[in-house]
Amino acid sequence: MNEKELNQEREYTRMVQSLLLQAIENSKANAREHLSSIKQMLADAWEDLRLKPTALSEQDMQVLSGEVERYLARKAFNDDVARRYEKMLMEPFFARVDFKPDDEDEKRKIVIGLYSLTGAQGDILVHDWRAPVCSLYYDAMPGRARYDSPQGIISGEMSLKRQYRMEDGRLKYYVNTDVNIEDSLLLDILEGATHRHIRQIVSTIQAEQNRAIRFGNEKLLSVVGSAGSGKTSVAMHRIAYLMYRYRDKLEAEKILVLSPSNSFSEYISTVLPELGEENVPSLTMYKLLTGALKCKIEHPLEQNEKLLTPEGYPRRVSVKFKSALDFLERLRNFAVEFSRTGPEFRTLRLDSNVLCEKEEMERMYRVAFVQLKPAQRIERIRNVLESRLEKWEFTLLESYCERLKNQYSGRELDIAARFNVSHRLQPLRQEIKALAKVTVSELYARALSDAPDGLGQIAAENAGNKVVWWEDAPGIMYLSLYLGFTNPERNIRHLVVDEAQDYSSVALAALSLYYPMAHVTLLGDPKQRTTPGMHMLDPETWNACFMTPGAPMLKLTRCYRSTLNITRLCNAILPDGEQVAAFGREGDNPEILPLTDKNVLDAVKDCQDKGYKSVCVVTRTLKQADRLSRLIPQAHLLDGSDEDILSDPGDVAVAGYQLMKGLEFDAVVVAWPSARLTDGERRRLYTACSRALHKLTLCADETLLKELAIIA
Repeated sequence: MNEKELNQEREYTRMVQSLLLQAIENSKANAREHLSSIKQMLADAWEDLRLKPTALSEQDMQVLSGEVERYLARKAFNDDVARRYEKMLMEPFFARVDFKPDDEDEKRKIVIGLYSLTGAQGDILVHDWRAPVCSLYYDAMPGRARYDSPQGIISGEMSLKRQYRMEDGRLKYYVNTDVNIEDSLLLDILEGATHRHIRQIVSTIQAEQNRAIRFGNEKLLSVVGSAGSGKTSVAMHRIAYLMYRYRDKLEAEKILVLSPSNSFSEYISTVLPELGEENVPSLTMYKLLTGALKCKIEHPLEQNEKLLTPEGYPRRVSVKFKSALDFLERLRNFAVEFSRTGPEFRTLRLDSNVLCEKEEMERMYRVAFVQLKPAQRIERIRNVLESRLEKWEFTLLESYCERLKNQYSGRELDIAARFNVSHRLQPLRQEIKALAKVTVSELYARALSDAPDGLGQIAAENAGNKVVWWEDAPGIMYLSLYLGFTNPERNIRHLVVDEAQDYSSVALAALSLYYPMAHVTLLGDPKQRTTPGMHMLDPETWNACFMTPGAPMLKLTRCYRSTLNITRLCNAILPDGEQVAAFGREGDNPEILPLTDKNVLDAVKDCQDKGYKSVCVVTRTLKQADRLSRLIPQAHLLDGSDEDILSDPGDVAVAGYQLMKGLEFDAVVVAWPSARLTDGERRRLYTACSRALHKLTLCADETLLKELAIIA
């Protein structure tokens, strides 16, 4: 590192910071001026109304309202500019590339930061990391390089690739590199402690991550990577990139993140604001299904607890059958056939009088209303039948009035006649009502009528008892959407599904129907498909779920979260052939201990004594987590409730492995009881251990440790 050049870079840093301070003050002054204008307009209007209540017409009020809204928008814009530049003050930029396009005589100095900053002459002093030219930093090395711009491919020569490290607003050092963003800078950052929330990573985005972030707005993009490979960070930065790239048509409210838990939603909640974008809504699949189907559904944590017990074998059979791609094909075929034939119609008659022949209803369903969804066709037929019944009712009412006029008169005659008509038509009304009461749960049970292991009978019983198992809810949702009993959500334009490996084929297909206008980014790790009974995941099947053959799939190949020592243990736990490639940073070896309450408590205390800021205890089940949380001082139990958020600094998060997915902690204590060591059990234990950044203690059943060939 050249001292003279370092001083020049520091001078450039000070110049940029000076401009930032000036821009912040100007923006705040503008915001204050706009607020003052609003107050003055409202004060003038109030004074006019005080002197003469009729001084302002309705049109005047509309003009005033429009003016206030315009000034509020200008104030909000200036407030936003000030906030963005305040974020840049301590780290005005983090990288630089020098690049000379083939069709230009001089090289460009491209300094890269969180947002763009323009000088007094209109020259860009700092480029927004999302700008097309900045992909050179993430993807290319000095030498021949190119990037994709709105005008096409720009080729040229990159003569410099530089990384900066800022500390307390001062440039500490820079590194020139001819390889990817590696070693000194990335390791320096990874060595630090984690935070209560996931953070933005614009300065250390790797080439494979950058490709996923900047990939076009495909109908479906799958991103597959191991624990710690940055999938969630990629997803959040991809959202920020898409909002930047398609700013004119992709607002925050048109994007949705489907997250695995409420605590995970809270964990990712600060990334987009850090990147200067409005936060996007997030939702769990459980909330989505209960809201859309408007019924009580078994919570996935309850299901998981049952599946993990020896008595859970019948449910594991159910999960295995209903999570496969073949089951999706079964439901599709049933939905297509029901759309063609409809419910079992029968002739509606009263004595010898026919209200509607079976054949006529079939023609209405299959021909007259065929352009409609099945649910709408049934509703139309019901309306036709009720209209005819009203005419019968009128005729019968006249007949009964004539018949009963010798017995009653006036109001009593009308009441008696109506009572008799109602009683006479009641059977027909019940039949029409039954036709309109085709329930999706009953149709779902019909679709399973010939399923093995008595699953059809169980589904029928559950439908009758109004019980919805978690593995059944996506199938019911799929049929409800396909047949038109549930309306799709058409406002969402981009859907991000994290931990997609936990979704069955039917669940993904239901999402494709529920969000028909959305482009989708799926993120998942087959090694973390841990629900007992589910088949091992092949992410290639995701395309079939979304009916998008040939959709791109990108793979993130390395783990940046854990130390090499922890990753080696994770690889020893995984089933044969499933390994994680680690980014090189050494650390302490994991501690392996027999599972006792004392060992768990001592391990937690050791983590706290060593100053780790975030500590968690991961168990196999929620029941075990609940018990341990009562023993551990300052424990914070994550139980999947609506109020579930990450613990305050200093607290110890305690949860079953399924609620820890996507989260990371400085130090992790895994408390794992005796269990049969299947491939699924290995993946569950891997999921638990891979939460750790710097320190891992595995407290496990001694027999289990011997089977894993790990010595306590």
